[in-house]
Amino acid sequence: MKYQVLADAYARIEQTSSRLSMTDLLAGLLRQTPKNELSRVVYLTQGKLYPDFEGIETGIAEKSAVHAVAQATGTCSSTVEKQLRKMGDLGSVAEALAAKQRSRRAVLSVDDVHRELDRAARATGKGSQKVRLEALAGLITRATPTEARYILRTVTGKLRLGVGDMTALDALAVIYGGGRTARKELERAYNLTSDLGYVAETVGKGGMDAIRKIHVVVGKPIRPMLAE
Repeated sequence: MKYQVLADAYARIEQTSSRLSMTDLLAGLLRQTPKNELSRVVYLTQGKLYPDFEGIETGIAEKSAVHAVAQATGTCSSTVEKQLRKMGDLGSVAEALAAKQRSRRAVLSVDDVHRELDRAARATGKGSQKVRLEALAGLITRATPTEARYILRTVTGKLRLGVGDMTALDALAVIYGGGRTARKELERAYNLTSDLGYVAETVGKGGMDAIRKIHVVVGKPIRPMLAE
């Protein structure tokens, strides 16, 4: 699946403050998503790579992200920092600078973005900073302006979509449960696993019957005080 599909959907979601509209837009995105990619799309929409309990974070320090934007767009870091002070959002800065590049861009897939961000997140020890910089700069170099905006917002933890877990569950209920009333069963599965991507993939592949069969899953903690 092309990452541009996500970026375009995120741009539309960002422009609305209505939760109902957000749910409908998110449902439209998830309908287009191949079932084997549902979990990754849901995690990325949460601004994550994996569920919280796995402890693998996308976060890259803003200063490092500034250097990655500069490297990818052929701009000096001081110019990027100046634009950041003016615009207040590194994603928007990356979008504006990427729009000035005339080089032909390769098509980015969801797998490409997830793989490179995962490589950056797992980098440790000597040389890890270089790995993170190369991974992020490489993505920005290949990204369209809109893609660059949301890649930067993802790695800096400022996705700004306003889509909460319940909105995602509502969207899944609309697609696979016939309406928002099915959210209760999906929410139960989420409470028992703390893993929204797992819930999305399960309902995508097995429908609501598979959701009803979910109980406590070894390795996935329940959400404290919320699950029966």
